[in-house]
Amino acid sequence: MKYTKYKSRVKLILTGDDNMFASNQSSTYQTTGSTYTNGVRIRFNLNSAFNDVVLSHNARCIMEACYVPAITGISNYILVRLVTPTNDKALDTKNFNRGNPVLAVFKGTDQTILNCSEFFYNLNVPINFLQNGYIDVQLESPIVAANIDFFTGTPLNKFFLSLIIIDEDDEVTNDTNLSTNVEFKNYGRLGMPIRTPLA
Repeated sequence: MKYTKYKSRVKLILTGDDNMFASNQSSTYQTTGSTYTNGVRIRFNLNSAFNDVVLSHNARCIMEACYVPAITGISNYILVRLVTPTNDKALDTKNFNRGNPVLAVFKGTDQTILNCSEFFYNLNVPINFLQNGYIDVQLESPIVAANIDFFTGTPLNKFFLSLIIIDEDDEVTNDTNLSTNVEFKNYGRLGMPIRTPLA
């Protein structure tokens, strides 16, 4: 058995003018129960920058800051969803536990959230979260009176999202490329195994 301590820290700045779906009309959709187009999917290319980053099952994605610009047709709250599976027990009353988890809720457009704690606005992410080559985000405004136009005037160009991925929890693994041996021959007075020093 091996024992390792992950210390991965990754910071991502995602800006709306780099949205890969900026002119893709099929990136919009109707949320559950709505008769209007009131949601949009945004995709950010990571350019294979983090293909070599292996996360543990304990990794968390923390929203450091986010700005939702003014978008014509939105006058109520906005859900910001991170398109990812999660081990967190996440539920919202729109999709319950069937959709992507909500990362943050804005009371309206032209609003900024600045997060001052790693305990807020964060989600567990899978081990291959950074290896997909892109990150998808969904913006939804459930209460609207007409279809939302996410494209005219390119309002989403002003959107930005700053994420920090932290993975520093202990985890048992058999991957010899990630960890060192544990010496069990000396458990000490407290019955705890002693780890071999890092090379």
